Amino acid sequence: MKDATMTVRMSHETKNRLTQLAEATNRTKSYLVDHAISDYLSAYEWHVLETKKALDYAESPDAEWLDHQSVKSMWTKKLED
Repeated sequence: MKDATMTVRMSHETKNRLTQLAEATNRTKSYLVDHAISDYLSAYEWHVLETKKALDYAESPDAEWLDHQSVKSMWTKKLED
């Protein structure tokens, strides 16, 4: 797969930090940005998809709901054990 080119605006401070890290790690700035974005997307995609699954379940007829006091009592009991 051929790589794509993208222009990004960032603060001078961020660019300087990126340049210093690239020099220190003997990597290109493009390499570091690509990996940083990829890592961010992995975490964020997981968060969004899991939140959507939880909301879909909460809105389904199969959802089980407990009142606050019941949950508090269960955790208090666990902490006492």
